[in-house]
Amino acid sequence: MNYPDTILQSDPTLPPLEADNAAIAKLQELAAGYRAEEHDGDRLRIHLVLREQHLADSLKRLPLTGEMADNVELYAYTTEDLWSMELLGLRPESPTRLDRKPITPDSNLRVHLVVFGASNQSSSLAIHTALTAHYPNYCRDNTLRTRITMVSDSLQDFHDFRQQYQNLLRNGYRRMVTLQDDEVRTTFLEPQYVGIRNDFVDVEWEFVEGRNSDSAIFYKLQKWAQDEQQQLTIAFSHEDDNRNLREMLTLAASVLTSTPIWVKTADDRAISFLKQSKQYAQVVPFGMRVSSLPDMSVFIRMAQCVNYAYLQMREITAESGNRDRADLAVALDPPTDRQLQESWNSQRLTTLTRWSNIHNAFTIRTKMHSLGHADEEWGTLFAIGDRETALLAEVEHNRWSVEELILGLRPTSEEEHSAIKKDPSLRSRLKAENAHDDLRNFHELGVDETGLPVTRYDVGFTRTLPLIAYSYHQLQQINHE
Repeated sequence: MNYPDTILQSDPTLPPLEADNAAIAKLQELAAGYRAEEHDGDRLRIHLVLREQHLADSLKRLPLTGEMADNVELYAYTTEDLWSMELLGLRPESPTRLDRKPITPDSNLRVHLVVFGASNQSSSLAIHTALTAHYPNYCRDNTLRTRITMVSDSLQDFHDFRQQYQNLLRNGYRRMVTLQDDEVRTTFLEPQYVGIRNDFVDVEWEFVEGRNSDSAIFYKLQKWAQDEQQQLTIAFSHEDDNRNLREMLTLAASVLTSTPIWVKTADDRAISFLKQSKQYAQVVPFGMRVSSLPDMSVFIRMAQCVNYAYLQMREITAESGNRDRADLAVALDPPTDRQLQESWNSQRLTTLTRWSNIHNAFTIRTKMHSLGHADEEWGTLFAIGDRETALLAEVEHNRWSVEELILGLRPTSEEEHSAIKKDPSLRSRLKAENAHDDLRNFHELGVDETGLPVTRYDVGFTRTLPLIAYSYHQLQQINHE
């Protein structure tokens, strides 16, 4: 189908905010001249590729109103976001990924990303890792958390990041580390409800003040690279490309030869030349001005499959009146291209809801990998067993929890939770105030306003995971013919 897509990219020759304002003005101009009813109800899909990361993040949460909401699908992101999506292997068959070995329910492996620099690219890599890296072994052992280590010259460099994502950080484990004259000082911070509630955030953080040349960091990188229980990835993502190359070249040979190293650079010729040597075979350049970045439409199509599964599950549930979580009815047949688009055109889908579906789609490849299914198996329709369904339902809740914390929601307090148990209708009011009662451990979830278990949607959605993967694969095949 000829769906109208328009890419508006901020002019790189202008100051960032000036360029972004010009792109937004063009967005408003295009929106004013478009009517969805003239295009079978399909809204104008606009990709707004901005320079200011905070602005792009804010626009993902912005509720469109009036004619803009009726006629436009807005996707605001940065080039840094696209690079993060590519490096983290979020699309099927991406060459790089964090979980190079499947992290199964019985595995003791964990993913560990170390990012040098406090740039927009560093922040995007860290947050997309938090959105994506969720694995079933954490459900068995909650010490097996994904670890994100961010290193810069000063802890103050992370002030804006820590402010923006304070709800996420406050509810997880984190360390603050300073290195001075080879002396290591560490402050260890626990989740705000530790000892009161069970752990539910499967990502831990480490903020380090130092440089990769510091002896403590030099030693740690070698130790982490040799740890068979870690899947380590290192990213050099300073604003200064020269520094990125220089710091990569000073890594120990044992780290270079055993660990994927991502190096941000506008020009990859030097790194490509170095890769003639086996010593640099694991180095991956990114951030080049001329590149083949992933098309955002890949993730939108995956998100449409996620959205369709959710809507069908809810509609069938309402019709059947089934109150048994284990027997929740879900969609069984692959949707057509038009069915996906009609579901996506629903008035219920806000910009935030669309992004929530996209974030969910980011984890399909990881979940399939954790089940032991490679990318080429997406075209085979199969079912998930009861044990896998139960585990991945919990993984899905953990993923959703981190996403909501990133978006700025917080868990309800003990007093608010007690009030909700007495009056479930308070859930909606508190949610409108950015307090969500379901931000807690999967096994502590209760019932919603209807008296049904909250977990029924996580279980039902997980059962549709093979169908989502199959549907996406089949539609891609058809569209490429």
